[in-house]
Amino acid sequence: MDFRVMATVALALAACGPTKFEARERYAAQEAALAAGAQAAAARQAAAAVPAGPPPGMRPTPMALTSLACEDGQARTLRTFPEQGIAILLPDGEGQELQWERGAAGLRYAGPDLVVTAQGTRYTIARAGAAPIGCTATG
Repeated sequence: MDFRVMATVALALAACGPTKFEARERYAAQEAALAAGAQAAAARQAAAAVPAGPPPGMRPTPMALTSLACEDGQARTLRTFPEQGIAILLPDGEGQELQWERGAAGLRYAGPDLVVTAQGTRYTIARAGAAPIGCTATG
């Protein structure tokens, strides 16, 4: 076959459209873009379903956050809800309510296997069967 004929055939084939590899890449990119768009739409819909505050007619629940730097090297956060008399220690007591105990000097919140006490900026976290951990309030 003559060189000019081969070049003409190659140009004709190139003009017909993308190669199989290019078409596969383009299809994969389109699928990824569609999936990302679907995820973004689902996230927007979920965010719209969650109210941005308390229900109408209710006032927000006051909450105080105390950041703790502990001797075991972990950072923890104590969330206290003074009106309800409860606290949650994160991450240790995630989802576990600690009840405020009256008559205790300083702060004292206790749960089934977790007690948090405080005097000024010094906190102690005591878990059943473990040595108490000293912490300092950092914020």
